[in-house]
Amino acid sequence: MTTETPRTPIPLVEGFRYETDGAIATLTIDRPQKLGALSREMWFALPDILHAIDAAPEVDVLILRGTDGHFSAGSDINDLNVPLADFWAMNSAAEDALASCDIPTIAAIEGVCVGGGTELAAACDIRIAAPGSRFGITAAKLGLVYPPGPTRRFAAAIGESWARYLLLTGNLIDTARADGLGFLHEVTDDPVGAAHRTAQRISARSAFTQTGLLRILRGEDPDPAGWLDEVYPVELGEGQRAFFAKETPDFGFHRVDWRD
Repeated sequence: MTTETPRTPIPLVEGFRYETDGAIATLTIDRPQKLGALSREMWFALPDILHAIDAAPEVDVLILRGTDGHFSAGSDINDLNVPLADFWAMNSAAEDALASCDIPTIAAIEGVCVGGGTELAAACDIRIAAPGSRFGITAAKLGLVYPPGPTRRFAAAIGESWARYLLLTGNLIDTARADGLGFLHEVTDDPVGAAHRTAQRISARSAFTQTGLLRILRGEDPDPAGWLDEVYPVELGEGQRAFFAKETPDFGFHRVDWRD
């Protein structure tokens, strides 16, 4: 991977690293001394960081990863002594920002992916993990209640039956179990490399299609008779041309062109 200086300023705080490789961006949770646990400052900063990346015209795909063999242990336990409403607002804003990105997102997971780490992974569109990773939400061991949005998103990603089991027991599951439950899309010894290969495939596809489908999956109902109908024949025409010419299509639509 060749890293580059990002063109769009990203409002990072200590504990995050950001780099780009062509149209693929990587946001790294860089807090190895805490197994990737996010500080309150990091949680509060995450919405602005993600909004900036999502608005960057040079970026097609975002990879979220950790360091030193771990994804994230969630929230730093030392930072949890706040009113529950404050914790819910902080946690929900960060994870909702990730889940609502127009840019496709990929979690590249190794080692510990627990608590808020599991919820961050659940908020990504695609999850790729290494064997030996561990997943679960241990709130019941701490007397902590997670906010509604992220909790329901986790249940939707892993299945409600197993979400109830993991939330009630605080138990962790391994990569094989998470894969069998459909939480993971790929298991590989090199999840970061696999994430980059998947990101490259996504980057070559139609952003018009991808943005539309992601917004529909989030509950929006775009008007097919509006501006979408103007873009549709152009994008489809390029797709058809490339198909018959056996070439890679050169789609002209970008995520930032989507009109609300």
